Formats: sequence, structure tokens, C-alpha cells
Amino acid sequence: MGKAVSKNRDAFIKTLKKFRIRKGVLEAVHAVRQEDFFDQMFLPRLYTDEPIPIGFGQAGDPPLGLAQMLSRLAPQRKWRVLEVGTGSGYSAALLAAMVSEVVTVEILDGLAVEARDRLRRLRKGNIRLFSGDGTVSDGSLGHFDAIIVLAACRKRPLSLLSILKPGGSIVFPMGPQHQQQIALLKNEISGGEERLFTMSFHEFCLFPPIQGAYGYS
Repeated sequence: MGKAVSKNRDAFIKTLKKFRIRKGVLEAVHAVRQEDFFDQMFLPRLYTDEPIPIGFGQAGDPPLGLAQMLSRLAPQRKWRVLEVGTGSGYSAALLAAMVSEVVTVEILDGLAVEARDRLRRLRKGNIRLFSGDGTVSDGSLGHFDAIIVLAACRKRPLSLLSILKPGGSIVFPMGPQHQQQIALLKNEISGGEERLFTMSFHEFCLFPPIQGAYGYS
């Protein structure tokens, strides 16, 4: 790791501590090298708020927003987690450092191929990667303890509740395209006459819009 990248990473971890990011997420950020997931020409942008292109017209997740979403999800070692939106594979690698198994789905075939090759090269053995729309599931991937959606949704991805274990959580950005909030949807019914799924809103964030039924088109 170059001195500049190391300096940026140390500064970023200090920032995460100020935002009270969970210890497990901090440890994963320290252990998983961003430079293994992005083109070397973008080294000065690592661990900063600058968007990093990953090809196919896409960019990496905003680092602080990603860390806040992971912190809200509060991963546990025994969990099996579904990630919707693989991107470069960096977020899947962070999850893999915290949980037993990660199943990640990328809607863009080109990104999926590159991320699969990258994760294999890095020997991330507890990650399974698929190409397709991760918000549409026939149950063939099994059930999950938690789900993270790394793209902005205009409404709740309720279809994912069918593959989420009772009491499990889905974390996702929700709101208009110019700004969202981190939403936490639990697979449990709250009391009262309406009998709604428990949902809470947290930090503001900015993620690219999701493609598919929960997008903006």
C-alpha cells in the first residue's frame, strides 16, 4: 500500500469512528484493501468521498454511506447475507470479513464477470456471485439472515421479505434520486390496527438509482 493510500485509509477510519461506526465494520475496512478492487489510476481517490469509476457507466459506492449501511445492518459472524448490487466486489468483500456467507447479485453482466474474476483472484471463498436482478427471487438461492441493497429505491423492496428469515433486516437507501435516507426494514409485524412491517429511517446518503421494479423509471 502506498503512503498516500495508507494515509487516506487511516484518516477515513478516524472519520468512521467519529460517526460511531460499529467495531466490526471498522475492522473490515482495515482488513479489506480498496486498491484490490479499483483501477490503479484512481489510487488518489481511495478512502475519499470522490466517486471511483468501475466501468460500464457505474461508480463505486460512497464509502461513508456504505459503512453506515453496514453498521445499521450490524452483521453477525453466523449470518448468511444477500447483497443486491455487487459493483466492484469491494462491499461483498467487506461483508465476507464479517459473516459466514455472502450471496451477491449484480444486474450488469460485465460488472458481474469482472467482480467474479477479482474475488476469485483474492480467494474470497465465502462469496457466491450471480448475475441478474437481485430484487426478484424465486427462492432458489435460499433464505437469508439479512439483506443489503446498494442502490437507491423509490419504495420498499417488499419482494425480498419472502427470502428473509423471520426477524431479519433489509437495509437500503430510500428516497428521491438527489438524496436518500438509510432505511431499515425488519421482517416482523409491528402492533396496532394496521399491522405493518417494522421500518425505520436513519442517516442521509446518496446512492445511484436501482434498476428494476423499485427504481424511478
